[in-house]
Amino acid sequence: MKRKIFIIGAGTGDIGLLTKKASSLIRECDEVFGTLRICECISPLRRDIICCSITEMAAKINASQAAKIAVLVSGDTGFFSLKKSLLKQLDEEAEIESVCGISSLQYLCAKLDISYENIEVVSLHGRDGNILGRVAYNPYVFVLTGGSVKAQDVCKQLCEYGLEQIAVTAGEMLSMERERIIKGTARELSSQEFDDLTVLLIENPHYVEHDLPLKDSDFIRENVPMTKEEVRWITVAKLAVLPDDVVYDIGAGTGSVAIELARKAYRGLAFAIEKEEIAVELIKRNRKNLGAYNLVAIADEAPAGLESLPTPNKAFIGGSSGNLREIVELLVAKNPNVRIAVNAVTLETLTQSLNVLSDIGFKTDVVCINAARAKKVGGYNMMMANNPVYIITGDKDEKQC
Repeated sequence: MKRKIFIIGAGTGDIGLLTKKASSLIRECDEVFGTLRICECISPLRRDIICCSITEMAAKINASQAAKIAVLVSGDTGFFSLKKSLLKQLDEEAEIESVCGISSLQYLCAKLDISYENIEVVSLHGRDGNILGRVAYNPYVFVLTGGSVKAQDVCKQLCEYGLEQIAVTAGEMLSMERERIIKGTARELSSQEFDDLTVLLIENPHYVEHDLPLKDSDFIRENVPMTKEEVRWITVAKLAVLPDDVVYDIGAGTGSVAIELARKAYRGLAFAIEKEEIAVELIKRNRKNLGAYNLVAIADEAPAGLESLPTPNKAFIGGSSGNLREIVELLVAKNPNVRIAVNAVTLETLTQSLNVLSDIGFKTDVVCINAARAKKVGGYNMMMANNPVYIITGDKDEKQC
């Protein structure tokens, strides 16, 4: 007869929130395993729970001779749960059943009397990550904190990137005796100290739709060069940016391409590298006006300004100041699988771009964009042509690997 293992969502800590099935199984099973915190919370229900660390739990369960075992995991078994890693380690011969519980998301939203079907969820508990894009492009973001990333650290990051007035609710030690639910701005909560068992609900009523492209008229331009919208849209599409990507815009000008890239990398980060101070200030103004809070403006010249940045997945080169080869070589050194796009308005730049990408073993694609816009002349609409632009894209040629 197969052993039966029940992975039980123990909820947020209050045994009154356990389901009836969970309570019955905890009492009935031959052995019950859990971490120290869960053992302390559930002890009024059963005194002989076997306490062990997360790292040793699977081995102890597999070594057990009990026929019916309960494993207690915090929250709900389907919500950033220990269950996922346990399933990879537990005895394959055992019959495993999951028993759902109350998650911290459910509990806090019930306390605040709000629904949660449209809330973006991210876990920073014991892992690195950023929430800037999620906050920029969603009305609500729920954040699990803990480990090296405390709730106050998240609030400090929001302040650092211009979101100090955004509304944040912190839920600490939910359902337990020391429960604390506090509301305020990111600035106000950044000065607080929170326990590891803290979650955040961030509200951004001014979020933007990341799927919408931007028109030239959306940007503050002044006298700084800007990639026209038709060229910008095709260039960004050719780069095939994914939601979690890290992307560069090198020679960013007004930041028009960078902001489009930031929207595509709505769970990642975009970096706008620009050497002219007046252009950097424009990028920052456009970033704020268009809500692109996952965009970082870097006042530096490439390639030197790229060295300390996170590894890029995609990169756009709108201006190289004569350093195209050095820039491309550094991008490839940081990530051999990087995808690169270069815009050229002269045949010389087109030729140089193709030669540089070919020399490093990239396969390339070239598109020439000839766009014309209607302009009212008296009672007529005259088509006024923009300069043709070459869009060169390249990435590793797998045939040469």
